[in-house]
Amino acid sequence: MAKPVRDLVLGTAGHIDHGKTALVRALTGVDTDRLPEEKRRGITIDLGFAAWQLGPGLVASIVDVPGHEAFVRTMVAGAGGVDAVLLVVSAEEGVMPQTREHLLVCRLLGITHGVVALSKIDRLQGDAEALALAEADVRAALEELAPGLARATIVPCSAHTGAGVPELAAAVRRVAAALPARPSRDRPILPIDRCFVLKGHGTVVTGTLLSGQLEIAADPYFTLVPGGEQRPARELRARALHVRGAAATRVPAGARTAVNLGGVAVAELARGDVLTRGHRVVAAGAVHLLLEHLPHDPRTWRSGTSVQVCAGTAHTTGRLDPLGPLTGDEDAPKTMSVPPGTTALVRLRLDAPLPAWHGQRVVLRSHGGDLIHGHTCGGGVVVDPAPRPGRGQRSRWLRVARALAGADLRGRLAALLADAGALAISREELELRAGAPDLDAVLSDMVQSADAVRLGDSRHVAAAVLPELAAAAVAVAVRFQAAHPDRPGLSRAALLGGLPGRVAPDVAAAALDHALARGLLELRGDVLVRGGTEPTPGLSPIGHKVLDLYVRAGVAPPTLKEVQAGANLSERQALDALTALQKAGALVRVSADLSLAREHHATLVDKVRSHLRESPQIDVQVLKALTGLSRKFVVPFLEHLDRLGITRRQGEVRVAGPKLHGA
Repeated sequence: MAKPVRDLVLGTAGHIDHGKTALVRALTGVDTDRLPEEKRRGITIDLGFAAWQLGPGLVASIVDVPGHEAFVRTMVAGAGGVDAVLLVVSAEEGVMPQTREHLLVCRLLGITHGVVALSKIDRLQGDAEALALAEADVRAALEELAPGLARATIVPCSAHTGAGVPELAAAVRRVAAALPARPSRDRPILPIDRCFVLKGHGTVVTGTLLSGQLEIAADPYFTLVPGGEQRPARELRARALHVRGAAATRVPAGARTAVNLGGVAVAELARGDVLTRGHRVVAAGAVHLLLEHLPHDPRTWRSGTSVQVCAGTAHTTGRLDPLGPLTGDEDAPKTMSVPPGTTALVRLRLDAPLPAWHGQRVVLRSHGGDLIHGHTCGGGVVVDPAPRPGRGQRSRWLRVARALAGADLRGRLAALLADAGALAISREELELRAGAPDLDAVLSDMVQSADAVRLGDSRHVAAAVLPELAAAAVAVAVRFQAAHPDRPGLSRAALLGGLPGRVAPDVAAAALDHALARGLLELRGDVLVRGGTEPTPGLSPIGHKVLDLYVRAGVAPPTLKEVQAGANLSERQALDALTALQKAGALVRVSADLSLAREHHATLVDKVRSHLRESPQIDVQVLKALTGLSRKFVVPFLEHLDRLGITRRQGEVRVAGPKLHGA
């Protein structure tokens, strides 16, 4: 049985006229300069491609990139999908400006596999000392500019005489054999680098398949996500797939491929567009990134700093808004800068929408007044391709971006659920922003462990949201009963309409079900009342007034004097009202000085239970941060939980008690 063919992409890099195209021709027999202007000027100005059979079951697609400074954006478009780099440095000239910039691009794109061709050694006429100096120059540049390539093999060679070319080919084969496989279980992501018409076939696009696999027998449709222009995403039908010039039924991750598309003209497509399936790529107007600011850049990045943006095969301009450091618990500072030589989480506002996805590599160049001049100044990884908008949200954005930059999928999903709050979040948005098409098992586990609640088929909400909204719903009912003691209750629509803030309808319904299931609310006929209240006449007017004070106060309950003042009562009346409310179950007595409205008490207990399901212990500081209780109430509440059996004291901390999961 034939061994499956492994595809990989090898990209060239190096200064103009250092012999990249000549070496590709020497290795493969293919001249990658295809444009008349390239032939006339003797330089590469666009991407060129050549297939190279490295050995049994191993085929490399070489992407030959321009070396001229004016075409760095084109170089990035070609380098964005490569597995390894073939850096070409003239032994006669040594490391030059575009050698350095191309190494920085490799660093920012995360390219850590490669070989260095020290070319044109015939020009040295056998000068061993000059060759040694050239090798040392290259090694120093690798260590300084692209540490991931610092151990790359350096092979002296000449495309003109053929010297060293077999050794160069052998070095590339060794690197290729050691490359890790691309993710095949992910959604297909194919950034388009060429669009053309093939006579007799119609529109064809080409690119490097970054992840997933392409198959069209069962489903020929793909989503086209446009880049760089205001065009809507659209569904396109693939007629045929080609790999290495031959028809293919399946294209694996990492392969150079051509896709024959139906129903679309070349004028409707552009380099920078992306073919994909599912919900991994979005046409983004703003993204959050973990960025490295390169040490040599003279500017300090501040809010509004203008940059050129190269992402995938697309490019545009944008403006930076630093959010904060990757680590730490503090909120986003009011003003934030990113000096050269540092990393930070940054919001990038794009001047034109670009296809973006979680984990995408981005290269930034200084803004020289146009899209040609400038220099590479930084880059990094997209951590959130579709942050939810809003003004004054920098601290929230920073908190979510920190979580999304982490490797733990469960942590990323938990952060997105918490960020969505009462608006909930769809499975599609979770996949897009967490960068994980295979999230269903983790999401189901979160539902099973009571960290999330499924709403219908595809939407989820953080479990902690429902008790908070249930408490708010009870507060609405209490206020209504206090204002209308002669009315039997209020309608479902009126109660849900009284909830504070923005609440999605399915979340509001789930919160109401939560309150009904726990007896916090009762349905009497077609109206709702606070649980435990008598149908008629209900609590006394004094009881309603006092209870309303506790419901409004949340986890900062009023003192006895505040109850007296708020309800206009004597001390005796206030004490009697508190006793009656505690006996009725409307208030829960925590200690001599602390009572909580039943719904707020239930919310706090649920938070402690959820914490102890995930963490082995809880202490005073954690409880204070978790619940919002003031310092004077934290210890009495812990002792109350001990008495209920929810927690058990163990030294200075509490651990799970015998009734953590219920009586």
